[in-house]
Amino acid sequence: MKIFKIQIENFRLLKNFSIDLEDELSLVIGKNNTGKTSILSVLDKFLNQSEKNKFYFDDFNIDFKKDLKDLIEGEGIEEKDYKEKGIKLKLFIQYTGTCNLENISRVMMDLDPDNNYIVLGFEYLLTFDKYIDIRRDFKEFSDNEVNKQKENKDYIPKTLYDFLRKNHDKYFKSYRKSIEINKDTQDVNDEDYINLDKELISIKDIINFKYISARREVANKE
Repeated sequence: MKIFKIQIENFRLLKNFSIDLEDELSLVIGKNNTGKTSILSVLDKFLNQSEKNKFYFDDFNIDFKKDLKDLIEGEGIEEKDYKEKGIKLKLFIQYTGTCNLENISRVMMDLDPDNNYIVLGFEYLLTFDKYIDIRRDFKEFSDNEVNKQKENKDYIPKTLYDFLRKNHDKYFKSYRKSIEINKDTQDVNDEDYINLDKELISIKDIINFKYISARREVANKE
């Protein structure tokens, strides 16, 4: 069983990113601040969820922050027109007949023996209900900031980004899914999935991920 593709949306420098992995070893090489560390970080945050690995406002991609600003401060959107937004990760997995399928049987979307693909989806999303909440709460927050400035002309009102930096985790929530994939085209159908949280399916039974940080102070001799 192997992960052959990773897709990432809206995480730090990775707006809409996809990478194909080799069978044995994959190397990611690039200049500083091009997103190499972001790949490992988003895997760590989703696969090893903990208070230590929680998402921060600065994990949001810059363009996504602008989209979020327009969404919250702009005209309201009706539920039928709303598209859930956030950080997304998809892991494309292929297995063979020699693999032990015991740990992945509950996430298999297709009983077709010729379909040996699984897509695991991880999302940190703003749902429509929370979108309504965040617009209401920010309006109240913004009005309070205006009043503070009226009372003290030297006061600098806090912005939406200040509000989100402190409160985003009240509105964005994490979700885990096994998503349908077409075996011939490898297209993903996001509308058809198994909710891993609802089914109490542990990811650690399928993927064991460990993020080892580089020791930059180590000498060549070491």
